[in-house]
Amino acid sequence: MAARGDILALKRAVGFLPGAELDRFVVVQVDRMTQTLDTVIVCPLDEAVEAYSAMPGAVPVSPSEAGTKKKQVAIATQIVTLPLSRFEASIAGRLTRTTRSRLDDVLKLVLELR
Repeated sequence: MAARGDILALKRAVGFLPGAELDRFVVVQVDRMTQTLDTVIVCPLDEAVEAYSAMPGAVPVSPSEAGTKKKQVAIATQIVTLPLSRFEASIAGRLTRTTRSRLDDVLKLVLELR
């Protein structure tokens, strides 16, 4: 079961490049909703870190957190709800407490929850 802060990988790559890494997303919804719904609220990760360097809605994610070889950025302005069935069964990575806190702060800003 996916938990808040977990990194999930799609079962299939979106593109057709051979050897391409599966697209990854970070779970942002509260755990008790994940336990009862067949969907999950996530925001995408992207390895184009420099492209988002000036964007206040992006949070850096280390390769070890993302379960990748390259740095990633969580894009909090692109929140989406997807069926859990679209993701691999195993967790690809997990945000640290510090990164999760930064993402929470950005989500509050994006959703104007302050």
